[in-house]
Amino acid sequence: MELNQIFRLLRKWLWLFFLAGFVAGGVAFVARSNEPPMYRSRVMLSVGNVTQESNPQPNDIYIGQRLAQTYINLVTTFDVLQGTVDALNLPISPDGLRGTISTDIIDGTQLFTLQVRYPDNVLAADIANELARQLILISPTNLTAEQEATLQLSQENVRGLTEQLNDLTEQLSSVNTQLADPTLALSEIDRAELIQRRDSLVTQMTQVRATVATFTQTISDLQRQNNRIEIIEEARISNTPINTNASSVVLTGAAVGVALALAVVVLIEYLDDTIRSSEQAAQLLNLPVLGAIARFGKNKEGHRSKLITNHSLISPIPEGYRVLRTNLLLASDSTRKNVFIVTSPGPEEGKSLTTANLAVSMAWAGLRVLLVDADLRRPRAHEVFGLDNDIGLTTLLSVPLSSNNPNFREELRERLKQCIKETDIPKLKVITSGFPPKNPSEILGSALMKMWVDAFRQSNDIDVVLIDTPPCLVVSDSLALASATNAEVVLVIQARGTRRAAALKARENFEQIGAQIKGVVLNAVDPRDEQGYYYTEYTYYTDDRPAPRGLARLLRRGSTPAQ
Repeated sequence: MELNQIFRLLRKWLWLFFLAGFVAGGVAFVARSNEPPMYRSRVMLSVGNVTQESNPQPNDIYIGQRLAQTYINLVTTFDVLQGTVDALNLPISPDGLRGTISTDIIDGTQLFTLQVRYPDNVLAADIANELARQLILISPTNLTAEQEATLQLSQENVRGLTEQLNDLTEQLSSVNTQLADPTLALSEIDRAELIQRRDSLVTQMTQVRATVATFTQTISDLQRQNNRIEIIEEARISNTPINTNASSVVLTGAAVGVALALAVVVLIEYLDDTIRSSEQAAQLLNLPVLGAIARFGKNKEGHRSKLITNHSLISPIPEGYRVLRTNLLLASDSTRKNVFIVTSPGPEEGKSLTTANLAVSMAWAGLRVLLVDADLRRPRAHEVFGLDNDIGLTTLLSVPLSSNNPNFREELRERLKQCIKETDIPKLKVITSGFPPKNPSEILGSALMKMWVDAFRQSNDIDVVLIDTPPCLVVSDSLALASATNAEVVLVIQARGTRRAAALKARENFEQIGAQIKGVVLNAVDPRDEQGYYYTEYTYYTDDRPAPRGLARLLRRGSTPAQ
């Protein structure tokens, strides 16, 4: 998809994006307004013994990080949740508690956090701390009560022995000072006593150091457990709700709404296999697009109200038919009378109205136009122009083709005179369908029909003949007529109504019988699908209304086409 197509698509569905964002944002705001205040508390835990060692090993840190992920998964197990519910006598089930918990590993460490979101700020902190305690209880290698007592006693002994060692060190220093001081006149007996005292202090210090080493080893053995889990920071009570910022919720809701609308638009556009624009029609069918006619809109006054005579001459719809008229005449052979068969792949694609308005446009240009309603199954020309349908094309085709009748040609002229009906538009005449026949395809493909078409070509009173025929994929009438008369075909397709396969099949059917398709008329076009927004811009330059600016111009392009 090209960039300009993406922009056209966004502008076309701009109203939906605004609506989806507004509705989703409003729903998010209402939901947040009705939601009770929520509080979040966090407890931090550590796995391993890294925090107790002054020189931890890299392998210990790595193992702690891997174990932290395991403990995060254990937090939401049934035993931990049920233990927390029972310990705090919570009014929720373990499954309900699971939905309030979130976890996170602090990158590069063996630390992880448990976060609890709850409407009671005190319970939020209590739940977080109790979850941590329940997790510690199921930890496989945490210290037993006896081991905890031994560790505590060993740590106390080390502290006591360290103080004793410091005292002995001071005493030894004092003795050594006295022995080394030359100013002191020590007797032999006093010196011997000081030396003996020094030796005793050294012996005591050696014993104390050995005892400290023993207790230190015990402490190290108890603390050195890679699977040890402990609370680093308990959860605290938070007094600030986490859901007071409504603007972020509204913006998030609006963004989600726009994203969903965009997904729906992409799906609709992807699944839409209809022809939407002139560019698509030309590329798909490899035929020139003679004209693109804007939508008429809903009108309950009947087909006659949709004639271009009821529209401003400078409005987009009459201008579209003027473009169609010019392109069709330029593409035709100027050396002979033009006879065009107008048809469509399927019903309700606007081919009868297109034929009528094209005839009016040609008559406005000074051409003498004959419109023949050859849709013998569902005729429309008499309704569009307000004519009676007692006699018409079937009247002409009911005359036996016999050269033995001396009054044959006179009878033909008289019947033609009866069947050609004047309209309110100068230079435009119509032959309505007449009474419904039993065999439409046969009479339209008959030699008599060919004779009448040849007569129209040779008439000095006719410049252009437009023949409205039934849909070519529904019945074979238009194919039979094209084959018998060698008339050129104008294929009418409806924007966002005619499927691509149907248009291709219609072209293929006419190509198989050797009929020439002069081009395509794209009917009921949405200006937003057309390159350059032709109709919108045309109205802008020809309306008496002031030109819209800014957002008004953008919204105008995103609204429905001019009716």
